[in-house]
Amino acid sequence: MPRQSLAHLLFMARTCIAAVVLTALAVTCIGTMSSDDVAGRRLGGWRRRRRALADARALHNDTAARLPEVAAQLESTAATLRMLGRPQLDDARCHTRPHTGYSGDGAAVWGLNFKLRDAGECCAACKAHQAVCSVADSQGKSWWPDRPELRCGRNIKQACTIWTFCPQERCFAFDIHKHTFGECWLKFQNDLAPTMPAGPSKVAIKDAHFGRQVYPEVMRHAPRKIWPWPVAEKVWEGPMPQYVPWTSGVVADASVEVSSGPPNDRWKERWCKKHGPCDGESF
Repeated sequence: MPRQSLAHLLFMARTCIAAVVLTALAVTCIGTMSSDDVAGRRLGGWRRRRRALADARALHNDTAARLPEVAAQLESTAATLRMLGRPQLDDARCHTRPHTGYSGDGAAVWGLNFKLRDAGECCAACKAHQAVCSVADSQGKSWWPDRPELRCGRNIKQACTIWTFCPQERCFAFDIHKHTFGECWLKFQNDLAPTMPAGPSKVAIKDAHFGRQVYPEVMRHAPRKIWPWPVAEKVWEGPMPQYVPWTSGVVADASVEVSSGPPNDRWKERWCKKHGPCDGESF
């Protein structure tokens, strides 16, 4: 179900709830006003008016107290509907690995301008890019239905084989960009065929972290000025996180064994040899 339809559903439901509340209050007040004409001629009529007003307030307070619960139920239902249309994270052909930032040799699609809902959808985007952009004469073809302006490049060998997703509000990286939730980076690696054949095989994906899912402790506690890249505080405030925040994967048959290999830029190895040792690291 499209996001706009879900948002409209929530808006209409909340509008209906508000209308019911206002209608109930209006009916109570009208009933009170009608009885006032009669009660006003009787002794003690003012007590009945006070009781009616108290009942109206109680109705209002009870309904207002229930609105958050009803809204939460609506949001839960909407989330379920959204999940029904999402690619599943347990797809073995995605080779999903949390706390991993595969680098490959380059990015076919930059995540700064390509944001999706979750890692499953990011993997699906990599599959779509691979399916369309890895064939001859694909240059200029649109490959993602939701973004028809995104088109294949000239080099079919740069069709997506690796994907990297930012699953957190902010994702740390040693660069100049503010990385935010939803970024989906579609990458390639020159020694990997865009469509790897099925069957038992092994591939090593270039990984800046050498397969480790945490930043070295000595690096995390180092002064910012000697970080591998002194990230400006306006880009990332506070200390380096403990875990690599990214989620990465490889689009390949489930039978393919994926492992981490050394990256082109071995900045981590250089840093640990200069400022380390880095516990648990072997280069």
